[in-house]
Amino acid sequence: MLTQETPAAMPAAQPAPQRPGLVVTDTPAPQVIYAPGTRDAILTNGTDAGLPAIDADNIVTPVTKKAEELHRELDHLRDNVDTSRDQLRNLKKTNEKRAEQYYETVAGISAALQGGTTRGNPILVERWNVAQDKLNAMAQDSGQLTNITTDLNNEASRASYLLDSVQDAFSISGAVPEDHRKLTVVQDGVQQELSQINVLLTEANDEVTHHAAFLQSQQADMQTLALGIANGELYGKNLSNSLFRAAAGGNAGVFDGGHVLSGNGGLPARRKPLVIIRFDRPDVQYKQALYTAVNQALQKFPAAKFDLVAVSNMDGNAAQLALSAAEARKNGERVLRSLQNMGVPLSRIRLSAASSRDVLNSEVHLYLQ
Repeated sequence: MLTQETPAAMPAAQPAPQRPGLVVTDTPAPQVIYAPGTRDAILTNGTDAGLPAIDADNIVTPVTKKAEELHRELDHLRDNVDTSRDQLRNLKKTNEKRAEQYYETVAGISAALQGGTTRGNPILVERWNVAQDKLNAMAQDSGQLTNITTDLNNEASRASYLLDSVQDAFSISGAVPEDHRKLTVVQDGVQQELSQINVLLTEANDEVTHHAAFLQSQQADMQTLALGIANGELYGKNLSNSLFRAAAGGNAGVFDGGHVLSGNGGLPARRKPLVIIRFDRPDVQYKQALYTAVNQALQKFPAAKFDLVAVSNMDGNAAQLALSAAEARKNGERVLRSLQNMGVPLSRIRLSAASSRDVLNSEVHLYLQ
């Protein structure tokens, strides 16, 4: 018997997939500019997944252009820093050469005066003029040192601004990884230049300070030397260094074994010095020890005052004694300037000169008052 088969149940209809709603934004899509003639090659270079493989080296974005602009500014900064470095080094070499010639000329004048000569010897006058010309030339270089320092400060400001610009460029939308790599290279370069600028600024500022101190000291010495030429003697009358006159109590005394025997220098006997600086070689490194001693004294006695005594050898003939005393006073002036540079007011320093049988070379003693 024929029977009618019941048809199989039809599968239920699947619901249509939900499409995302329309997204509206005012932010434009990032701009991508392909290198000329490369767009088709980039988009047709497919991968196994059927997606285009983009070659970032051939894509130019707004960040790419900004990175290239910042790199050009970095190159300009490097050129300026290199120029300032060369100017500073050349100026230092020039000043060293002039200083060498100046000292050589002054030494010849002093040797002639020590050996005895006529009053107002015209040969020595001419040599004095040559030495003064060297000193004047070095004084003119002070303006160049100031200009170099100003240029370096300007480059430091430029580098800081450039560093801020690099940081801002990192936040620009639409960059490819290669753009950030380029920005990182620029950032590292700017930081290196900032480090170099700081080193050069320290060097330039030190040179300005030393240059000014040198000129001030040597101008006073040249006045002393001019008086010596006029009198035909190694040192003329009333030759006291300007810094010795400025420091209170600049009187002379006689020392024996580091203790005052006579003189009106106002220094009590049997007092242990804080520091003894022996100038027995050309380049005595005394500043660190001097700073440590003064710092420790001020920590214990904040209102402390100091006696600075320039001690010379008291053996020899009149010329030798004069030369030894002058050398001691010169070293005393040098230590006095060091104390001033460390921040000790001149009003707290009483400067004296003395002689001792126990001193072979010039010495400078520092005491607490």
